[in-house]
Amino acid sequence: MFQRSIFKSLQRASFACKRDLRWQNGLKQRSPSVLFFYSSDSGNIKSNASGSSKKPSASSDSKKNVGRDDLAAENMFKGSPRFTQVFPKVTFSLRRDPRAEAAAAKRSMNIQPMLTPKNIRKMGGRALILVIYFTTVGYIIYQVFTYLYLVYTWPVAEELKGFKARNLMYLATFYDVLESQPEKALPFYERAKKLFLTKGADPKSLAIMHLELNIDRCRYELGQLEGIEERLTDMLEQLQNMADQPQERYADDKVAHHREWLSSDMLIQKLVKVLGPTYFDQGNMDKAIEIYTIGLQAVKALKLSVAESFDTKDIIDYTTYDHMNLKEASLTYQLGEAFYAKHDYKTARTLFQATINYCRGHKSHITTAPRLLPDLRSFVDGWICLDSAAMVYLARMLIDEGDSSGSLSWIVAGRKLTSTDQHYNNKLCIRCESGFKTQLGRIAELQGDYQRALVRYREAYDYLYLNFMDKLEDKEADVARLEAMRGQMVDN
Repeated sequence: MFQRSIFKSLQRASFACKRDLRWQNGLKQRSPSVLFFYSSDSGNIKSNASGSSKKPSASSDSKKNVGRDDLAAENMFKGSPRFTQVFPKVTFSLRRDPRAEAAAAKRSMNIQPMLTPKNIRKMGGRALILVIYFTTVGYIIYQVFTYLYLVYTWPVAEELKGFKARNLMYLATFYDVLESQPEKALPFYERAKKLFLTKGADPKSLAIMHLELNIDRCRYELGQLEGIEERLTDMLEQLQNMADQPQERYADDKVAHHREWLSSDMLIQKLVKVLGPTYFDQGNMDKAIEIYTIGLQAVKALKLSVAESFDTKDIIDYTTYDHMNLKEASLTYQLGEAFYAKHDYKTARTLFQATINYCRGHKSHITTAPRLLPDLRSFVDGWICLDSAAMVYLARMLIDEGDSSGSLSWIVAGRKLTSTDQHYNNKLCIRCESGFKTQLGRIAELQGDYQRALVRYREAYDYLYLNFMDKLEDKEADVARLEAMRGQMVDN
């Protein structure tokens, strides 16, 4: 049985070989230039494209006939023969044609990107990704450097524990001091206070008192005046008792991060800047004068402590003393406002002239030593246009006394100070410029030139209105009064 299956397989293989040979002989007749033959060792078909038309010899034919059975058996195990198409021989040269290379380079340079909608969307998407990436990186770098600046410049007292609470203090300081947004700083101050108290902080410590003072100051700026007077009055009594005792030191308001100012006097000065205007807005000038006087005494005590340890070789001591002068100038100006409201022009004039002298001394220090700059940690450029504001009051008092010619000198000097570029965005400077225009209107009104007075009053009102300032009632009243007066004159 097994031999019969082998015999049938060999028979099929012989038939296949005969068919292949007939096909090969027919191909030779049609295309004598291509010769196919079998390789007995590989079983693959090879081609000869040399163009030779020689016929195989008789000996070779006899050998093929003799070994035809062996070839069929071999093909049975290797599979049927595969025929390969013969292509013309192609030769490649390793030498490069410089002309062809130059032409290809020129063509590649002349290729322009196609501005198809798909390409435009692709380029726009890549550009958007780059913008988002660099914006994110820049924002992160800005936040990191801002945090380091806050930590270095406004350090939180070491006695206040808690990582989260300390970072809330830095965040509140950022919105309060750098951004001038008390509505955002207030909730962070309040949350930090709760966390510090839960961590065991002393409610009567200077650090907590300073935090409570910042909270009340933000509330005052937001118009939330309920309970501020009572809280600040109690705090002032505690600070005055501390001032009579040996002074404690607190890490706030340090110059160059290594000098510590006397904390009780410093906190008294900060408290007076909130409590004094509270009484002034209520019309209680006697109480406002009392509070401002306490603040001036605290500042003078600070100056005395700096003078006792003054080092003539240390630039920080000069800067610190200059900052004390600016704080004294600010409180002196506010005290002069209170005396002016009481119509004590003699005392008010003395205080306003002292304010001008403090500011002139500060400007001379900046001219001689540029490193003597205002400390943003404690003053926030509050001295700018402070001398101009004092000149507005000096001119107003002279006009009230009927000396219009003497008031012009203060008006001219003050407008020179407020006309510099660095003062255009300062609120106090804007109000000073409007105040000088109002005083010019008052002078024209005293001289009987009501048309010019009305023009000046309108200029004063428009200057505040166009700079988005509030509290325009006084300016509106001056304009309305002159318009009514002009109407009566026309009727008559």
